[in-house]
Amino acid sequence: MSVAARRLIGLLLLLPALATAAKADHGHSAGGPGRPSQADESAATPAPPPATDFNCDQPANTIEGMVCQDESLSRLDNRLEKVYAQAMGQAEQLRNGGQAKLVAEQKRWVKSLKDCLKGDDAHMCLGDAYILRISQLQAAWNLVSSLTPLRYLCRGQPSSTILATFYRTHPATAKLERGNTLVIVHQGISGSGARYQGQGVEFWIKGRDASVNWRGESLECSSQPSP
Repeated sequence: MSVAARRLIGLLLLLPALATAAKADHGHSAGGPGRPSQADESAATPAPPPATDFNCDQPANTIEGMVCQDESLSRLDNRLEKVYAQAMGQAEQLRNGGQAKLVAEQKRWVKSLKDCLKGDDAHMCLGDAYILRISQLQAAWNLVSSLTPLRYLCRGQPSSTILATFYRTHPATAKLERGNTLVIVHQGISGSGARYQGQGVEFWIKGRDASVNWRGESLECSSQPSP
C-alpha cells in the first residue's frame, strides 16, 4: 500500500473524532442544553446599579449639580461608591436576597437627598447625609472594626435585651439588635454620656446604664458582664 493511501485511510479514521470534538466545543461556547454560557450567565445576573448614578456631564436635577460641582461632596460621593461596592460584595456572598434589599434601600436614600433643599444650608445637609450613609453601610455590613458587643438587659414587663455593637466609624456608629429588629444609630453631641440616635431610636449611655427610647417605648437598661 502506498504512503498516500495510508495517509488517506488515517484521515478517514480521524474524521468522526474531529466531528465529535467540534460538537463538544460548540456546545461549550453556546452553553449547551441545560448549561448556559458565561455570556448568558452575565446577562441573567446584571450588575447592580451604582450608589448614586449621577451624570456630571448632564446633571438631572439640583442635587446632582451640587454634588458634581462641589469638590468635597464629589469626594464623599466617590467614597460612598467604594463603601457601597464593598457592602454589595458582602451581600453577594451571603446569597440571602440581601443585594436586592440593599439596592432598594440605596434608591430610597438617594431620593431622600432632595429634602436637603428644604433647609437653610443644603451643602452641609448633603455632606452630613453622605457621612451618615457611609458609616451606616460600614456598620450594617461589618466593613470596619468593632468593639466587643455589649448585652443590655432592659427592665419592663416583659423584660427584653438589646445587643449593642459599636463601630469605629466617623461619626461613631452602633448596631442595635432587639429581637428580630436591627437598627443603626449614630453618636451625636451630648452633655454627658454617649448619645446615639437614628431610625426612630435613641440610645443614651451613662456608665453601665442606658436610657432607651425605642420608637416611642421608653426603656431603662443595664449592660451585663461578659460570660
